[in-house]
Amino acid sequence: MSAIADVSRMRSVFVTGASRGLGAALFHALQSDGARVFGLARTFPSDQQVLAARHPASVRLRCTDLAEAVSLPTEDELSAFVGEARAEDEVVLLHNAATVEPIGLVGELAPEDVFAAVQVNLVAPILLTNTFLAAFARDPAPRLRIVYVASSAAHRSYPGWATYCATKAGAEAFMRCVSEAASRTCTVEIVDPGAIETQMQQTLRERGTGLPGHARLVERHRSGDIADPATVAKHLVALHFPPLVAMAPS
Repeated sequence: MSAIADVSRMRSVFVTGASRGLGAALFHALQSDGARVFGLARTFPSDQQVLAARHPASVRLRCTDLAEAVSLPTEDELSAFVGEARAEDEVVLLHNAATVEPIGLVGELAPEDVFAAVQVNLVAPILLTNTFLAAFARDPAPRLRIVYVASSAAHRSYPGWATYCATKAGAEAFMRCVSEAASRTCTVEIVDPGAIETQMQQTLRERGTGLPGHARLVERHRSGDIADPATVAKHLVALHFPPLVAMAPS
């Protein structure tokens, strides 16, 4: 028996933070690769709106504020987008969204900014994962997979990034638990793409002046040592979203 690409198999991907940076690059790379994509973000640029208008059955944009639990999509919304998926189809929840703010030393952080970061980086991924698994609690269920975009900050102490470090560590710990204790069979992949030239990197350079490690960030940017989102997205899609395959006689 040999594995061959099966074009009849369907992949649907829910992408958080889909409107800019790595999320937007992943959204477009996945759509170009043939996946059905459901983007979550507060707002969407015109090119994504045009794409959704041209492909209403396979591209969906959902305005969502991850800092507000009531703004998150419901089980019915996720299930309706996927439709009558078969056991050989794949449905993926791609956790990309995160905020690095507030940036500053502990003792100087605004409580409301800390609360918002915890909501976006930790609470929203937990709630969305729970909703995702509940949405496909049926038999036969499609193959379920969660891809979590991680950060080295979850395992290191970066002065000025304490909230980001803590919330990324918490979310990663939750995903590891899901891989072993989900209500449905679900594969979990934790992916650290490294530094990427996004709004987050720009914010760190602009807002982190005087903090330990800031000069290194600026130097990496100056020397071109930070990857482009489109390049990273292409690599991640090739590595973590290979063609769905079926077994054929050899």
